[in-house]
Amino acid sequence: MDNVYVYGFYILIWPALTLAVLILICTATYRDVKKARRQNKDIV
Repeated sequence: MDNVYVYGFYILIWPALTLAVLILICTATYRDVKKARRQNKDIV
């Protein structure tokens, strides 16, 4: 019966990890946009 909790945790951890990576990417992009605007440069 303990394996059910391990499998459940394993399955439920992936959305949390995905959300963390998405937040990291969005934060880095926001900082780059902010820095580029300050320096009057394009992102691309």
